Amino acid sequence: MEPLDRFDRWILHALQRDARLTLAALAETVSLSPSQCSRRIARLEESGVIQGHALSLDPEALGLKVTAFISLSIDKGRLISPKDAVAALLSRDEVVDCYAVTGSYDFILKVVVADLAELSHFLSSTVSPIKGIRDIASQIAMNSLKVGGPLKVSPCPPTSECHI
Repeated sequence: MEPLDRFDRWILHALQRDARLTLAALAETVSLSPSQCSRRIARLEESGVIQGHALSLDPEALGLKVTAFISLSIDKGRLISPKDAVAALLSRDEVVDCYAVTGSYDFILKVVVADLAELSHFLSSTVSPIKGIRDIASQIAMNSLKVGGPLKVSPCPPTSECHI
């Protein structure tokens, strides 16, 4: 993939903040023509920099009022692959994010459910029975202060000059 120039970065910056910008509005924002913006967006999609376009929903409007972070420690001696232990969880709608992490735990799941009873049921019927899980810890989010924020897209990478 060719390096991103300042226009690519400005396009990414603008689209992360408002993915519904029209080509004309985006072009005006980044000082390019709509056709140039369109070509750049297509190239960014083809190269995988832009991975998709998503709809953001309000969990509370859907009756999903509890966000929990579940930390899992795996007994690696009992598994061929630690990822096998969480594979069944990845397809569950309650699990919105899953990370392999360093430290005391091996994985952290972000789970969104309607209430504490549903969380308890999810933990006892779905997470606890998984073979190879050594320890489970959960934390309930009290407030969401920032969720799904944009990635930092600098106009130029810090170690090189922008080229146009």
